[in-house]
Amino acid sequence: MEGESHDVSLSIPASPGYLVLARLALSAVCRLTPLEAVEVADLKLAVTEAANEFVEDDGVRKAERTVDFTFGLADDRLVLTLAGERASVPATDQELSRAIIDATVDESRFAAGETVLVKHL
Repeated sequence: MEGESHDVSLSIPASPGYLVLARLALSAVCRLTPLEAVEVADLKLAVTEAANEFVEDDGVRKAERTVDFTFGLADDRLVLTLAGERASVPATDQELSRAIIDATVDESRFAAGETVLVKHL
């Protein structure tokens, strides 16, 4: 895989019940890496926490809202990108989520409508 990258993309409704699909896709991509099981578990936690900023948990489902995931696998890193319309999340919840993310990935970037998480291999 030297010099190559492999991307997997997934778009799901912005609802918590669908996050399991993103976690399953991440697990499948991680099978192509040298990551240990505990590192994969950490990444699944990080992607769940990051996705919480994009999903609505109020019981009202907005059919048009989605969260787009891209899992980009390169020879030296795994880049997880989440994109969509951010949900309204209380500041304390967001702060806790981002602390968990920072503890489980090597790099993280948060921008309007996009979150990027990087794990070095």
